[in-house]
Amino acid sequence: MKGVCGFVFTRLAGLLLAAAGITGLAGAAAAAGPPGVIEQSDHLVREGYDRPEPALQALLQLQREQEALAPRPAQTIRRLQLARAIVLAQNGRIAEAGMLAEDIRAGVGSGLAGNAADEADSTARANLVRALVAENNGQLDVAAALAQAALPSLQQDCPGPDGAPATTAPGCDYRAAWRALQVLERHAQSRAQWAEGARHLRVAAQLAEAQHDSYRQALVLGLLALDIARQGDMAGALRMLQQAQRVAAPLDDPDVQVRLRLHEARLADLRGEPQQSLRLAEEAMPIARKADSPRLESLVNANLSDLYARQNRPADALRAAEAALPVVRRHGDQRAERVLINNAGLAKIGLGRIAEGKLDLARLAELWRQSGAPGSEAQSLREFGEALAAAGDPRGALELFHRERKLSAEVMKANRAGALKDVQQRYDTESKQREIELVSRDNALKTAALANRELQQRVWALMAAVMALSVGVAALLYLRVREVNRRLQASHANLRLQSERDPLTGLANRRQFQAAMARGCERGIEGALLLVDIDHFKHVNDGHGHSVGDAVLVEVARRLAGCVRENDLVVRWGGEEFLILAPEVSAEQAEQLAARVLEQIGREPIASGTEGGDDDVLRVTASIGYVRFPLPPDDLPVPWEQAVNLADMALYTAKGQGRNRAIGVIGAQLRSPDELKAIEGDFDSAWRDGRVRLHEQPGPQPDLFS
Repeated sequence: MKGVCGFVFTRLAGLLLAAAGITGLAGAAAAAGPPGVIEQSDHLVREGYDRPEPALQALLQLQREQEALAPRPAQTIRRLQLARAIVLAQNGRIAEAGMLAEDIRAGVGSGLAGNAADEADSTARANLVRALVAENNGQLDVAAALAQAALPSLQQDCPGPDGAPATTAPGCDYRAAWRALQVLERHAQSRAQWAEGARHLRVAAQLAEAQHDSYRQALVLGLLALDIARQGDMAGALRMLQQAQRVAAPLDDPDVQVRLRLHEARLADLRGEPQQSLRLAEEAMPIARKADSPRLESLVNANLSDLYARQNRPADALRAAEAALPVVRRHGDQRAERVLINNAGLAKIGLGRIAEGKLDLARLAELWRQSGAPGSEAQSLREFGEALAAAGDPRGALELFHRERKLSAEVMKANRAGALKDVQQRYDTESKQREIELVSRDNALKTAALANRELQQRVWALMAAVMALSVGVAALLYLRVREVNRRLQASHANLRLQSERDPLTGLANRRQFQAAMARGCERGIEGALLLVDIDHFKHVNDGHGHSVGDAVLVEVARRLAGCVRENDLVVRWGGEEFLILAPEVSAEQAEQLAARVLEQIGREPIASGTEGGDDDVLRVTASIGYVRFPLPPDDLPVPWEQAVNLADMALYTAKGQGRNRAIGVIGAQLRSPDELKAIEGDFDSAWRDGRVRLHEQPGPQPDLFS
């Protein structure tokens, strides 16, 4: 399944779930203001998802009626303003929503009159609106920060984490708090932090249950089932989905039925049942039409386009995507538009309409850059590159491959820098705290010394004892300081070690490899360099879950470590790609090493960690690109960066020729650095012209697996 397309089932479903935001049929007891006003606004927000103008006019009329009362019900007015802002945001009217957020914060219409509690409530609601605006623009980190800032005020006096009932205090706006928790869950999901996302969903479910709001409770439980499944607990996920269906059954609400049916389809997909998944998604379409919601139909079409693409039905995938695109564009839903453009472009390439598909990619890349999502842009580049390669456009695929590599490296560098910064700050904070403790103890000693001096004139003998005690305390403090410094030095050493190791596989990472190159390869690399890529690894993640994918990565890393010598370096290069540096080996030894790696990875299946039948094991193969330096016949020194590029191009050639094989560069015309640059610029032409000589080794064949 395409990575960005996989966003449809979860992210897009979650966003449409959030669009139901403050809708609901119960919970009036906790609402401030006259009975029925908040419930009316709930229904109008739900109507405004497809028909914004009538809903906005009705909400504005409700607000004016409240403003005419004396005294003004300030909190009710702010909730009506929030409802209007939600309708604007969910229909892509970002500028208007932002202006209304400023009105809410300034108290326009409700009259804060310097009340600190009202000011805090207004700021929280304004921050929630800003979070929704940022989320629509793809700025998920900003959205999460704003939602987190708003949550304490919105959740005031609401049920606690244990779900205990709360008093009907006006400070608890469980609907708005529920919405803020949805923003936090989607942010956690975008970072693959499934446990964190599940924690937010459980709190949201408890809020809805405490207020007897079955609509919100069912929606959240459905999403929670997906997060549980991604953590590897499929049985628990199915139980959670069944609970959601039981809660939703009395409602007979087509909106809830569609979303739960799509969640059920996603679980079937994660279990490796594509036909069942497609059947469930197709069954959701007549239910969506019954709901009279074009946007709900667009959600189903988006899911169907993804499933059709999975089953190599590009014409059906394009039809479904093009049916959904006008609806999401009409409502300014930029997040859904990015997903659908991705699906449509891939489908066009699959139909041979390569030029149109490339235009869609250009538009998509621009949208990703505007939203500040380099990780998603890199995933799109990878998917389009694979599609172009399959469609017979190797030059276009190679261009996207290099763009994706560069962008992925930048994302990895940024993530690594952020992680190191967080760790360093934590250790710095601990160090400062210890220093403060030492200073406090030192001050206490000085105070004790002054008191001892006052007693010196009267009790000389006692003073001697006290001084002796002080010397002992000082000695103990000195030893403690030495111990603290020793621990700090050990912590910093451990931090340096962690920064050079991959936390999942325990192998060296790019940082350690680059440091090794800087120390010993100033004049060019000597020895063999192999780039190893697990074939179709994305299918493992999509079909079995990320926990199984992690298990495959760990096992492959173990097998690679068993293929090399003690002084060779094995590196987790990124994602499913590994690098091996074997210094001081001959050309024959380099070929033997590549063959050994193919054999070790592909010969024996890998245990998946799941229970039941053939799914217990996975058949995994790899593609390898390798080069042994210096390259004959010219033996030109090659800087390590260009050496990696040559191995990378050989790897790409191996993947283009069917995968499960090793392609080695065994010779090249490299009389000058300019010739090396020319080969890098067009590797395929250099190979065909004879300026580069390659050697191919096939991997274990499928009939040898049994």
